[in-house]
Formats: sequence, structure tokens, C-alpha cells
Amino acid sequence: MSSGVYSVLSGARARMQLLEVVSHNLANADTAGFKKDRLCFESLIDGARQRSLAKGVNFNRSAEGYTDLGQGTIQGTGNPFDLAIEGPGFFKIEGQGGDFYTRQGNFRLDAEGFLVNSGGNRVLGENGPLQLGAEEVRIDEDGRIWDGEVLVGRLAVVEVNDPRLLEKRADGLFAAAPETIEIPVPRPQLLQGHIETSNVNPLQEMTLLMEAHRTFESYTRVMKIYSEINAKADELGSLG
Repeated sequence: MSSGVYSVLSGARARMQLLEVVSHNLANADTAGFKKDRLCFESLIDGARQRSLAKGVNFNRSAEGYTDLGQGTIQGTGNPFDLAIEGPGFFKIEGQGGDFYTRQGNFRLDAEGFLVNSGGNRVLGENGPLQLGAEEVRIDEDGRIWDGEVLVGRLAVVEVNDPRLLEKRADGLFAAAPETIEIPVPRPQLLQGHIETSNVNPLQEMTLLMEAHRTFESYTRVMKIYSEINAKADELGSLG
């Protein structure tokens, strides 16, 4: 079989992966705090080996996926437990087996008065989970939480030494690798009654989706041509 078939197949597979990633981004365009994913592509054979081994045919694959942590738009909600971080930082969330990080600030109070995220996990302050016990609270830009004139705690807002060490999980959460170093943000910029929306640009994602779909269709057409050529070659061989 011609090496060109494998080149086309690798390209088609890479575009299928891209279609999945972009479709997932579009599905979460309205999810608070969602961060879009991206793929990088690489050639499997370097220039010299490509000429000698593959006879000029290139093979490629998706080399690496990463999450774009760029800021989403800040949107007012009027809900006193909705919080947005303007600028760097993550909220800390208590989870089974360790803490998680998130930019998704659509919080609420649970039955025990603890501040929790949309999945019911407790939001962490500098001294642990935050139990407010009141429906009317004030949260200032530094993350300090006030019940009237009483300071009840301060939200933990942190950065990490290398965002590439964060692993994206469900519910807008990120898990840190063991070598991750957590760095407290000394003066975070928090906005009460606001949430950070998804950083997905639907128009941009639709453009990427159409481009990937057209490229995938081109690869499938070429694969069909190769199939027809191989069938003709087999037919000529049988006649000989």
C-alpha cells in the first residue's frame, strides 16, 4: 500500500480529534468559567528522514492538547454569592483526595451554610471551608467576607508556578500535579455579584469547526481515490 495512504489517514485522524475539541468548546460556550481547549500538530518524521524514508510524504498527528486560560468576560448577575476574579488567580475547592482550582465562581450556600460550588464541593478560605451562616454577606475585592461588621473569613485566591501542570477535570475544576507550587495572590481583584463567562468565542470556534470539517472531507476524498487506484492496480495485475 502506498505510504501516501498512511499520510492521509494520519491527517484525517488528527482532524477528527480537532473536531471533537472544537465541538466540546462550542458546547460549553455558555458555561461559567469554562476555558477552551486547543490542539497542536506535529510532523512524525523530520525533514531529512521524510525525504529518505517517506519519499516526501508527510505524516502528522496531534502532538499536544492544552487549555487556554485566558480571561473570559465579566458579567453581572446580582447574586451575592457569585464571584469573579478579574486578572490572575484561582479559587480553591475542597475535593476528595485533594484540593482543586477553578475560575468558575457561581457559588451558593448549602444546607449547613457552607459556601459551595455548582457541584456541591466546599469553597476554601485561607483557614479552610467557609461557613457563613447568613444570607446577606459582603465580599470585598481582597476576598474578605463580612457579615455586617463581622469579618467571617477570607477567600483563598491562588496562582500556580506553572499552569501547564494543571489537569482539566469536570465541573470547571483543575487538579494540580504533585510538583505544582501554589502561590497566594496577595491582592486579588474579586467582583461580588458577577461571574466570569466562558472564554470561548463562538464565531472563532465555528470558523475552526468548518475549516477542520472541510479538511477532513478532503482527506476522505483522497482516501477514496487511493482506494480506486489500488483496485485498478489489482485488476491490471490479475489481467497480467
